[in-house]
Amino acid sequence: MKKRIKKKGKKVVKKKVVKRKPVKKKKVDKKKTLKKKTENISSKSIKSPAKKLLQKSRVRIKKEDTNKRVPTGIKKFDKLIEGGFEYDSVNLVAGGSGSGKTIFAMQFLIDGIKKGEPCLYITFEESKKEFYKNMLGFGWDLSKAESSGKFTFLEYSPAKLKMMLDEGGGAVESIVIRKKIKRLVIDSISSFTLLFDDESEKRQAILSLIDILKKWDNTDLLTLEKDTSKIKNQKVSPSELQSDSLILLHYTKIKNKRERFIEILKMRGTNHSKETYEFKIGKKGIEIGNKAGIKG
Repeated sequence: MKKRIKKKGKKVVKKKVVKRKPVKKKKVDKKKTLKKKTENISSKSIKSPAKKLLQKSRVRIKKEDTNKRVPTGIKKFDKLIEGGFEYDSVNLVAGGSGSGKTIFAMQFLIDGIKKGEPCLYITFEESKKEFYKNMLGFGWDLSKAESSGKFTFLEYSPAKLKMMLDEGGGAVESIVIRKKIKRLVIDSISSFTLLFDDESEKRQAILSLIDILKKWDNTDLLTLEKDTSKIKNQKVSPSELQSDSLILLHYTKIKNKRERFIEILKMRGTNHSKETYEFKIGKKGIEIGNKAGIKG
């Protein structure tokens, strides 16, 4: 054994060995780390020209969507409005009794059905059985279209439509979302506006209705009962002011016979015809004829 040698005047102090506790490694959340990395890449690593290019592409896609045209299915009429209604627009067809508002609206939906687009028809006055029977006269089999899932008939009351506004969409919105409705018709909104006595309330209700329709990502057509022969002496309704387009259907008595005429009073974002045209309702719906010789 080795002898411990003591140095004179000095004490030998034995050093204590401190045992260190093993350091626990922090658990790394790989998902959070990856998220931070991607955030850093998107906010810091991308150079400004790349960001600008990305923004431009988004704007371009949005513009392409809004510039899309939705045909009415009335061929000669579509030529007068640059190919159809603007996508995501709310359009109004006004005319008196028998002027062809419902036929116009249905022709718009039938064109959508033929293209495989789900369509919704909301009415306050028609019974489903009678309506389907009448439309067969134009060769439009709505029962078949309903079975395929491309057509939905909704018999509604004006009070229920008012409830829809209060609910911000309600049952109608659930149908629109579930069935991915691309074309929607309300025939007609005249009964709905009668629920409001005050003009400001009526205007607010129409504004709310149009706001709801606009958020549904489809193209809408509303009909309005209006005697267009006395249009100069009538008040302009809120629906006429707030809609993106206004089409007038005239059913005028000339001598001993009633004649039909159509004109486009306004259509936002469209270089539309300013002329009035004759039209007739044939076996396949509305057929546009010659100019009436009267400017709109």
